[in-house]
Amino acid sequence: MAEDSKSALPDQAAAWNAHNLSQLRYFSSLSLRTKLEAVQGMADTIRHFNLMRAQGKFRRLRAAPDGKVS
Repeated sequence: MAEDSKSALPDQAAAWNAHNLSQLRYFSSLSLRTKLEAVQGMADTIRHFNLMRAQGKFRRLRAAPDGKVS
């Protein structure tokens, strides 16, 4: 069973790389206006998360001794 999970890692890495490349191809096919709108939306999200963090709306997750996150 451990060998199966080890042999699956290269397949997962290849799938992840293929997905990343497809996303890059898609983004490069967009118009400049659409790219700028996307980047502006990302910046808005970051600003929102920073505001939430400043207001204490995020809490740090801690791993329990059994490995579960609470």
